[in-house]
Amino acid sequence: MIKISLMLSALFFSVLMQAQNDVLKYKIDLNKVVDDQLTVELTVPQMKEDKVSFHLPKMVPGTYSIYNFGRFVTDIDVFDKDGNGLDFKKVDDNSWEILDAKKLAKIVYKVEDTWDTKKDNVVFEPAGTNIDADKVFVFNNHGIFGFIKGMEYNPIRIEIDRPAKFFGGTAMKRVGGDEDTDIFEARSYHYLVDSPIMFAEPDTAIIKVGNAEVLIHTYSPSGKVKSKDLVADIFPVLDAQREYLGGKLPVDNYAFIIFLNKTGQGFLSGSAGALEHSYSSFYCLFEGKPEAIAQTVRDVAAHEFFHIVTPLSIHSEEIHYFDFIDPKMSEHLWLYEGVTEYSAQHVQAKQGLVSAEHFLDEMSKKMSSSEMFNDDISFTEMSKTCLDENKRQYSNVYLKGALIGMVVDLKLRILSGGNYGIQNLMVDLSRKYGINTPFKDSELFDEMAALSGFPEIKNFMQQHVGGTVELPIRELMKAAGINYSDNGFIEEVSLFGFDPQRGITFDMTRGMLKLLGLGIDDFGKELGFKDGDLLKSWNGEELKLTNIQQVLTSYAMSAGEGNELKVIVLREKEISAKEMKKREKAIKKGKKVEDLPMTEVNLSGSLKKVKVPQKHALTIDDQASEQQLLIRKSWLGEYKREKDMKK
Repeated sequence: MIKISLMLSALFFSVLMQAQNDVLKYKIDLNKVVDDQLTVELTVPQMKEDKVSFHLPKMVPGTYSIYNFGRFVTDIDVFDKDGNGLDFKKVDDNSWEILDAKKLAKIVYKVEDTWDTKKDNVVFEPAGTNIDADKVFVFNNHGIFGFIKGMEYNPIRIEIDRPAKFFGGTAMKRVGGDEDTDIFEARSYHYLVDSPIMFAEPDTAIIKVGNAEVLIHTYSPSGKVKSKDLVADIFPVLDAQREYLGGKLPVDNYAFIIFLNKTGQGFLSGSAGALEHSYSSFYCLFEGKPEAIAQTVRDVAAHEFFHIVTPLSIHSEEIHYFDFIDPKMSEHLWLYEGVTEYSAQHVQAKQGLVSAEHFLDEMSKKMSSSEMFNDDISFTEMSKTCLDENKRQYSNVYLKGALIGMVVDLKLRILSGGNYGIQNLMVDLSRKYGINTPFKDSELFDEMAALSGFPEIKNFMQQHVGGTVELPIRELMKAAGINYSDNGFIEEVSLFGFDPQRGITFDMTRGMLKLLGLGIDDFGKELGFKDGDLLKSWNGEELKLTNIQQVLTSYAMSAGEGNELKVIVLREKEISAKEMKKREKAIKKGKKVEDLPMTEVNLSGSLKKVKVPQKHALTIDDQASEQQLLIRKSWLGEYKREKDMKK
């Protein structure tokens, strides 16, 4: 026993030393920000090659955009173990070739953040980095840490010196440190890139969802929104997803990392939103009332959290062996983003969080919006080419991609008599493949047919996803007891009181948004809007050329039915009919007419639902047959109607 124990100890020590020798070690000090830059030190193991390449990613999974993160690196130097400089050369925006690499011991460089850059091709903030000394640091790690080609699967150790008051919120494992230092470990560069960190004063909440421990870490500049305020709205969605996935989540830990911008202060990209990761999701939203922020996070989380299924547990070789420098796209974005978006909507209806009508309205909107995109190319072809010639088609993954998820779900339920749907298929695919085993792109349709037990599914997918045959939505809806109409109406909350597409124009002379009577809806009329009104102030914030987009976007993300809206408009002074005719005659004769004086008008009201035209309207058939009811119940469960949700 003693001899065996000693042998095992020696073997363990040998393996441990070998693992330690392979570790890439990064070090950063957040207390030393100079010119809005951080210095990164990378200590490397002994190189075996004469030359090696050091890179930052060209793009990363989930963004589907080429950002060239190496653009944000400056003052790079390489050293041997004695601190002597080694020769290297820059190859392109993201690559440096290091000569005499066998002597390489350390790479040191500075990196600037992406959020306030003056460079072109602005990075969508949830995929970027933020350096705001002594306030908050956002690390999407692909924008901070580089890698050596060929060592993407080496273990990684990160040491971060930080202000003692800060907490580093991440899904990564913290393995050491002290009151002002964090040490994290990642099993590979792929895992590191998949694990964002936010350093800020601690505002956290931890909730248990089935088998998983979920961290919520929030940065709110004014402190008005706390992580504990978000728990009540986030938990029901996550618990519903747990039930939807069979009662158990495929992860045992998860992190919601939430950055809130100041009210009225926009993001450089002009957008807000979130980016999914396998064990976390990062949110860039606007600060507001806690209950409004909670609802926004809930809506976005419903999508992002579902990525724990795909691509975490179900993904192709292109995702599993992702090439950060020369990325190859999978042809199955309908699965990664489309099914995720569909499931995020479907789970809320099936688990009774929203009404059946709400779910059908969301699908109707996706049908209408997807018509803006090119249907003459297959969805698989669009997916493979979404980085170049079909880049403008990418957004359709959230529209037609979700509709593909819906029709696959319905087709399976019809074939199985209500016993098998896309939920079951995702579970079966997860069991066969899982986190560590990718599928081949070309074999997925065969696998779907084999696992579901319905050979028809292969031909269905080849026609409607691998081909350009129109999705059979009308036919499938009828089988599920849902009426389909080319033109109908839906009720939705009017956020503005006018249609943003056709209800406003821009007054170039005054630099203000101008309302058009044609686009003012019933709520806007009740509020008091009139044709020609100029928008001066929105909920207490003055609208200027520099902040119109930020103010209205921030408002829209947190607005909901019943919220009060206060608007100040500039309106031309009313004149008599006689005076108006006189002015009109003068204008026809080409005479110059002075502008009428403007007066400020205060308007206010509570947001309410209005009836709006809806193409592809979907409504519940109350005369459905028993067979239709069986499919509908299988699809939507013991669904709740809108009238029941209000009781």
